[in-house]
Amino acid sequence: MKNILKKIFDFLKENKKMTAILLVFILVGGIISGLCLDYWAKTGRAPFTKPGKVCVVIDPGHGGKDVGATVDGRYEKDDNLRIALKVKECLEEKGIDVVLTRTIDIYLSLEDRCEFANSRSADLFVSLHRNSAASDVGGVEIWIGSDNDYRARSLAKTMLKGLEKAEITDDRGVKVGYIGDRSKDYYVNKHTDMTSCLVELGFITSEDDNELFDKNLDAYAQAIADAIEKHL
Repeated sequence: MKNILKKIFDFLKENKKMTAILLVFILVGGIISGLCLDYWAKTGRAPFTKPGKVCVVIDPGHGGKDVGATVDGRYEKDDNLRIALKVKECLEEKGIDVVLTRTIDIYLSLEDRCEFANSRSADLFVSLHRNSAASDVGGVEIWIGSDNDYRARSLAKTMLKGLEKAEITDDRGVKVGYIGDRSKDYYVNKHTDMTSCLVELGFITSEDDNELFDKNLDAYAQAIADAIEKHL
């Protein structure tokens, strides 16, 4: 073994050009390896391979006996389903595999919704809601997990930019954790195995938000679908 190593060393010593080329290859290889490992860590997919078919789960919040927030006979569960069905159409037009946790007015527990997404090994989970408040407040906000995952934050930021262009009363920003406590989580953000977020599409208690929601339903759906496409 020592003789073999000595012959290699002597060869490289006598052939400086070959040595330089070899060192360049080693350096470039190291850089490429580092980039590949970084890509794998950030995406969960091996580089230079064709990505598998992705699956997006859209979750219309509430449903059935759980009407969600309500004002003057308007139920959050209905608005959530309206926008979810539109988002599904937009995603399907992009060729993205998408499923809804519910397509009709039925009750599903939070556990059911998470199990639905996890059992499909989904790549993304987006729960759609309307907000409510006792005071006259409006705007859109998006909640992500308390771990403040950069993938979820990036998706939420992109979604908010698109919704703002579609016209909303206020961009209330990306919220982390649970209302009043950053260390806790909304159930669907905590118990889904994939990147997830919970979108509060305006306040159902705000006349201005409701007017914009009805007027811009298609534009809102397109903004959400575009953000999902960019994220994927």
